Amino acid sequence: MVHAELLKLRTVASTWVALAVAAGGLLVTQVLNVTLLPALASGAVLGDEPAVRDELGAIDTGAAAFQYAALNVFGTGGASGSIGIATIAVLALGVLAGTTDYRHGGIVGTALACPRRGGILAGKVGATAVAAAVLGIALAVIALAVLLGSALTGGGLALSPLDVASALGRGVVVVVLLALLGLAIGVLVRSQLAAFITIAALLLAEPILQGLVQLVTGGLPVWAQLLPVSLARSGLADPAADSGLAPAVALGVLAALTAAVLAAAGVALRRRDL
Repeated sequence: MVHAELLKLRTVASTWVALAVAAGGLLVTQVLNVTLLPALASGAVLGDEPAVRDELGAIDTGAAAFQYAALNVFGTGGASGSIGIATIAVLALGVLAGTTDYRHGGIVGTALACPRRGGILAGKVGATAVAAAVLGIALAVIALAVLLGSALTGGGLALSPLDVASALGRGVVVVVLLALLGLAIGVLVRSQLAAFITIAALLLAEPILQGLVQLVTGGLPVWAQLLPVSLARSGLADPAADSGLAPAVALGVLAALTAAVLAAAGVALRRRDL
């Protein structure tokens, strides 16, 4: 089933569009982050603009924090409330894996080839995980290339090889988990358009909810950090930085959340008509 599901993903143009958007979005975003923002902050582009300088602050491309942000495989740089193009594309990859069969009627043939509904979901999970892992590795390579290019022209590499490997490895894991979350939502919703609307609503609702909670309570309680994008952001953060949930904890919670939604998708797949 995994091979058959991978064949479906490879032969659908929208899959390749999602992969290209994720890779291209990350490349453009990170190149701008490591070149344009420092140039604006230093006045090399617009000259001495106090408003721009005050807004951006001092940007040290040789600092460990800056370089750690450059390794973010979603291109968000750890910014609170930021949703990168790659994040949307990764979730879209999962949605496509979960809804393409329903859109084109292939789910009937899939069920005839594999009557056990659990086997169908397992095949989709395996294929999506493989495709997302390949995408995650590609995004990690792009992030590393941009960082090394910046380090060669800047103050050198401030991170150890272990720090770099840890950040990129966690990035691949987060890509896989978010893609599987998109898959689960797609299987639950079935309609491709409705699944994309659901993803968009969740991405927009999370920062709005957190902003309202901060406005009312004056802080961000733990429960408000247990949302998918926030968990992904915390999972990619520098372990040495005191920025909320520890990366290992965030990855564990994100994995548990993804497993729970996948379990719900499995129950729905078994109980309803195709």
